[in-house]
Amino acid sequence: MKIPTYWAKSVQSAQSPDGRRYRLMAWDWSDTNADEARQKADARVKAIAQKVMVGLELDRYGYGARALREEIIGAVNPAGKDLGVVTRNRYGALVLNASNAMFIDIDFPENERDSSGAGPLQRMLGAKKPSLEERYARTVAEWASRHPDVALRVYRTFAGLRCLITNQLFDPSGREAADILRALNSDPLYIRLCQAQECFRARVTPKPWRVDMSGPPAQYPFENAASESRYRQWQQRYEQTITKFATCRLIQQIGPQQVHPEVEPILTLHDQTSGVAANQALA
Repeated sequence: MKIPTYWAKSVQSAQSPDGRRYRLMAWDWSDTNADEARQKADARVKAIAQKVMVGLELDRYGYGARALREEIIGAVNPAGKDLGVVTRNRYGALVLNASNAMFIDIDFPENERDSSGAGPLQRMLGAKKPSLEERYARTVAEWASRHPDVALRVYRTFAGLRCLITNQLFDPSGREAADILRALNSDPLYIRLCQAQECFRARVTPKPWRVDMSGPPAQYPFENAASESRYRQWQQRYEQTITKFATCRLIQQIGPQQVHPEVEPILTLHDQTSGVAANQALA
């Protein structure tokens, strides 16, 4: 998993051949110590400055191409084996990052109205138009029928479905995982993120704007103590607010009942943190 412990930022000015001046900034990381992160950040910003000074085009990183700057909250490592890490993402929600337990993220199209209403002819015939949840859950069930050896838990989220394969492990950057994610209409950005970060991800607490909160007033890594203090005050309000909401609810369990021993602690933490058993609004 690409979830670094230490981060550092380096800033440098540079002038291009046409006389324009730029203030450049680069982040880099280390799993060893803060000094190494600082050295790598300094080297990175210097390399960028050299490109600016000779007029070269700068690299542009796509979504998930580099490690995410997220605060590490806790780890899932029974018997000393790293199975997952809980982080806090850029807008303050907790995310469960799993090494090999496959979460499948399926978003409903934004331009489709999730309505069970039927047209005039359907009403005359007593028909009912299936909801988006029913349609997408049917697609998952059809895929599972072709893979009867796969144990699958299907959850409803605010904007779609989430699945977790419970009896098998997968390489997040491998072809098999990508093929399954595509077959189940997982978000292409999510697929790219899993491959780049070498883990599967599941958000386990609500998005702030879905619980009538603004985003956090600062970003991790914090610039200074005052910045972190403002963030922690926001975090406290957020944690109090989300107690009235859940992130997902279980709607179906398909296939074998077995749970792989390395998936079990991920499953337990996911369901507890997401409020799966709570009868609360999804956010």
